[in-house]
Amino acid sequence: MIKELDNLVAARQLKHEPASATEVATLLLRAATLLTDAGNAALAPASRFNLAYDSAFALATAALRLRGYRPDEARGHRAIVFQSLPHSVGAPLPLWSALAAAHDRRNALAYHAAMSPSQAEVTDLLAQARALDKLVRKAAGAQS
Repeated sequence: MIKELDNLVAARQLKHEPASATEVATLLLRAATLLTDAGNAALAPASRFNLAYDSAFALATAALRLRGYRPDEARGHRAIVFQSLPHSVGAPLPLWSALAAAHDRRNALAYHAAMSPSQAEVTDLLAQARALDKLVRKAAGAQS
């Protein structure tokens, strides 16, 4: 799995940086808080979608940090954290591709004034973020 991540370093999409237990713990705490808030049905679907997306992004970043990588700050750094999931935590194709699609949807909402996400999109993203949460926490526990 690391070979593929090293290839992304060579392509300047990731960079090596020693893993930080403190940073990973902070990202996991942030993700948990965001996931809890995203589950609040009293919030608008757009808000819940953004919270679930931000949680998934924090988790995907934590997965990279566990392995000693960080996304480069260049354009596309948010997408690369999701595309790296098979190599950072062994995420299955349906999970990481759904999160990559959510990233595209998030960009459409943020930059192209797309219609608000449906309740079904929110429910799906929440399920994907929760599945990622389990994978990343398992990987973090294995490294402890």
